[in-house]
Amino acid sequence: MNRQFDVIVIGDSKAGNDAVNNIAAANRTIKIAFISREFKSSTTRDFLNVEYIKDEVTFTDYKNRLFGCYLKSGIRHYCTHLIIASGLGYAPFMIGNKMIHGVLNTATEIPKAAKQQVAVVVGNGDIDTKLALAVAKKYKYVYLCTKDIELEVTEAIFKKLKKAENILVMPNVSIAKAVFEDETLVSVNLDNYSKITCNAIFAKTEANPETAFVSEKIISKENGYLKTSNIAQSLSVPKCFAVGSCACKSTKKMQAAMVESVLNDF
Repeated sequence: MNRQFDVIVIGDSKAGNDAVNNIAAANRTIKIAFISREFKSSTTRDFLNVEYIKDEVTFTDYKNRLFGCYLKSGIRHYCTHLIIASGLGYAPFMIGNKMIHGVLNTATEIPKAAKQQVAVVVGNGDIDTKLALAVAKKYKYVYLCTKDIELEVTEAIFKKLKKAENILVMPNVSIAKAVFEDETLVSVNLDNYSKITCNAIFAKTEANPETAFVSEKIISKENGYLKTSNIAQSLSVPKCFAVGSCACKSTKKMQAAMVESVLNDF
C-alpha cells in the first residue's frame, strides 16, 4: 500500500536517529516515516507520529514536488521532505574475482557457540588488528592473516596483541580459497598452501557510502558521497537533505540547522 508522509528519513545511523527524534519531539503533528533495513537496539520508538518501516530503499525520485521512495517489498512511499542518513557500507570481500558471502566486518551479533569456534581475520594495520582483538574475546581461537605485523601496527596495539593468548599471527599470507558445505563455511586455504578449519571470516574491506538508491535528479555525488550546498545540508532539490557519514560534510551544527529548516516549513 502506497502512503504519503510529511518527512521520510532513510537510514538508521546516529544522524538518522537524531533527526527523527528531534523533529518528532518538536512537532507531534508531523507524520514521519523512518526506513531502515535493520533497526539498532538503541533505536527508541517513543513517538506516535513516527512509523518505523523495516525495509530497503532501492530507488528514490522527485516528481511534482514529491519525493518517492521505492522499497524492496514493492511498496512506494511519498513525502514532501526527504532526509538521507544512510551511513556507510562495506564493499564485498573478494578472493580472486569471486565474491565471498557471509564475511563479517564487525564483532557484533556473534552467536554464543563462537566460544567453541575458530575465526580468521584478514587485514593490515591498527583497525584490522583491533578487529582481531575484538573477535578473540568471543571466539575460542583466531588466526590473523596480515603483512609484517610489527611494521603495520602501533606499539600499543602490538603489546595488546602479544597478550592475547588465543590469537595466532600469520604474517605475509592471504586467503586463496574459502570452502563451504551447504552454504556454511568450513575452512579456508591460504596462499602458502596451508589450510585452516574455521567457522567465520572477518575482514574490513573499503567503506563506501550507501547512496546507490539516490536518483541523480535529487543529488550530485562525489565518490558516492552526497554533496550538500549550505549549512542546513540541503541538496540540489529543495526540501531534500543529507546528514551523517553519507554526506561530504556533516557536523552537529549542520544537523541542527537541517532540523530547524524542516521544522520551519511546518
